[in-house]
Amino acid sequence: MIYSICYTAIFVAEILISLLYFETKFERKVNKGFLGAVLVGAYFVLYLSRLLNLPWINLLCFLVCNFFILYLCYKANIRSCIFHPFMLLILMTVTEIIVIFSFSSIFGVSLLACLDNSTNLIIQSILCKTLYMITVYLILKISSKEYNYESNKMSWSLFILPVSSIALIYVFLWSILEYKVEQQYLSLMLLCFILLFASNIIVFMVYEFNLKTHRRNLELEIEQHKETATAEYYELLNQQNENTRIFIHDIKRHLNTIKTLAPENDNSINNYIDSIIGEFGINNPVDYCNNALVNVITNRYKRICDNSDIKFNIDIRNTQIDFMSEPDITALLDNLLENAIEATDEFIDFIITTNSNKFLTIIIANSVAERVIVTNNNILSSKKSSGIHGVGLKSIKRVVNKYNGEMDMKFDEKTMMFTTTVIFQL
Repeated sequence: MIYSICYTAIFVAEILISLLYFETKFERKVNKGFLGAVLVGAYFVLYLSRLLNLPWINLLCFLVCNFFILYLCYKANIRSCIFHPFMLLILMTVTEIIVIFSFSSIFGVSLLACLDNSTNLIIQSILCKTLYMITVYLILKISSKEYNYESNKMSWSLFILPVSSIALIYVFLWSILEYKVEQQYLSLMLLCFILLFASNIIVFMVYEFNLKTHRRNLELEIEQHKETATAEYYELLNQQNENTRIFIHDIKRHLNTIKTLAPENDNSINNYIDSIIGEFGINNPVDYCNNALVNVITNRYKRICDNSDIKFNIDIRNTQIDFMSEPDITALLDNLLENAIEATDEFIDFIITTNSNKFLTIIIANSVAERVIVTNNNILSSKKSSGIHGVGLKSIKRVVNKYNGEMDMKFDEKTMMFTTTVIFQL
């Protein structure tokens, strides 16, 4: 009975440590309910593998279970799904070897003493999993791109807890070898060590959860600041364009008046004034649709494309987007077009259509130089190849969800074209 309870705790600890690693390293793609079901299934596989009493079967099941947890629940490619579980397997095996050999050397017991002594099994298991957790968390901090941030620097202080726990256990083992301890006190101390190990895992998981929540809130704050700044920019640009229209309109009238005052036999003045008026017509902002803000955004990216030798095809004449607020229009279209420009190497198609006054469809299609992997409306390739990334994608999805719209992202390998389609019901 004691052995069954101990192995149950061991497998739960292994799954929780894997969960800590995957939650910190990868972005989850499923809800908590599905994740919980997969974790429970993995636990039963690990527990049933123990009944065979074959170590290599246990190791293989550990590898397979972590592979499917990562593959089914997180955004990771096949290579990552193989590499990271294999790395966790190596770390777990090495830490177990270290604990078993140190335990045998320090206390003079057999290497396999845990197999016929429940006390040794419990203590060695706690030491193994504590050292395994420390090693995994250390790998997480070293490999993290953000480990230099102040919040992550503070996380190094968390290592005091597991290191102190290991030291306390070794001191306790030394004391029970030097002094006779009654069984009831021994059982009580073992229970305390189990609770101590559980508190180690809980502290690390809660800290990482809070750190992840803080980062998410920081991203949302950055997104809100960006949207506000962009909306203010387009409002100012729209006002500037309107002033420019008025100025050009007045200038044209003045120039036409000058033409009428010029001598009839002097065509040079008339030709010069006509050329100036022509230049004003070229630089005048174009009205692509009946929405002033959409025109401002489109004109801005048209100029960027012209300066970057990118062909920008625009067809937004039939636009009924007034059901959105201006900040949301800005967040949606500005992010879509910005991402398309960052990803394209030749052209961008920008289309907005209204079908029978029931659906508004926005299509952004752009050529890309590299293959793009799309899974569940998420991009697994780099920002350079996909153009849809980070805060920009979250901002787009926020607007789409706010107005009960639907978004679909596709990549065509034959034409090397990446297309984002957003549909709203009017």
